[in-house]
Amino acid sequence: MSQVQRICQGMAVTALTLSVLSGCSQVIKTGANVALGFTEKHIVPPILAMEDADMACNSGNALTPAIMATKDMGADPTRVAVLLYASAGICAENEANSAELRYLRASKAGQVAEAQDARIEQKRWAAIAAQRQYTGYQLFEKRWESKYKKKLGEECPKMKSDLDQTVYLMGMISGLQAMTNDINSGGAVNVPKDIAAIVERGMVCLNNEKFWGAPEATRAVIWTLLPGAGDGKPDPYQTLKQSMQIGEQKGVRLSHALYAVAAQASGDDAKVRDALKSYAASREEGKLVNPQFKLIDSMAAGMIQGIADRYWTENTGVRANDEGMSKFWDDKEDSSELDDLFDGDAKADTKSDAAQEAESQ
Repeated sequence: MSQVQRICQGMAVTALTLSVLSGCSQVIKTGANVALGFTEKHIVPPILAMEDADMACNSGNALTPAIMATKDMGADPTRVAVLLYASAGICAENEANSAELRYLRASKAGQVAEAQDARIEQKRWAAIAAQRQYTGYQLFEKRWESKYKKKLGEECPKMKSDLDQTVYLMGMISGLQAMTNDINSGGAVNVPKDIAAIVERGMVCLNNEKFWGAPEATRAVIWTLLPGAGDGKPDPYQTLKQSMQIGEQKGVRLSHALYAVAAQASGDDAKVRDALKSYAASREEGKLVNPQFKLIDSMAAGMIQGIADRYWTENTGVRANDEGMSKFWDDKEDSSELDDLFDGDAKADTKSDAAQEAESQ
């Protein structure tokens, strides 16, 4: 066989091999996209309708690597991944909160080594939470800017699907949470601080009524936290109150959690108690819980419970009890019922004395 023939044969084999591999690659990409489409349509809605936030956060830990693996297959897992990273971040936040409570108890008891150890653990878990939430935010930001050819927070292109809008909300909130947890970790992840301004501007792209008052509540929280962000804006706490009313009517209390976050950051005891009492009143028997978004309502409940536990532990050394959001350790007992009881006994005694005197006469 001549040299030319061998070269031609080699080129033919190479072309055939590349064709086969290209076909396999396309099949894998198509399969991955089909699987993601099925997940978005048939798995994500039931997960959002779950009431068990702990189960969802553990699912985020377990499923995120598998979902992200489809990226190497040529698929785009961003929408599902943003939700999973947000859920996984909750697991780490819960661990950080538990470590902080241990730190507070040890500090009150004068246990220096225990307090130091707990603070180290808290920072480590806060860093993990920040990393997960920031990763979700980065995925969301990259997909948004690639799809719409605009910087996040600058303009509001039309988002057609409810899922896109929900991912937008969760992506933005994840960015804000990542920034907060990074501060708690001592800056271990180096989350950019300008995320807060991006989120504040970007939240105007969502319908506040449709999303339970959460967009405006998020903006209001930033107004309270970021110096100068509230200049020329409405009163942040009034905005939070209005958003909470919408959230209660819609059955998703994310605005209540955001109000509690702002109240805790303010250090105002009256605001903290008002936030906790407002949430407790919103969960009284017969109050609506949106069946489509039970998970987000449950996540909000976890955020508020964490704030209540921290508030109680700082002041009493123990977590909030079952009524710890509506009644506090220094509330005075309502003595009206006891007064009525004693008044009744006194009247009975008076009647008895009068009756005895009448009989004696």
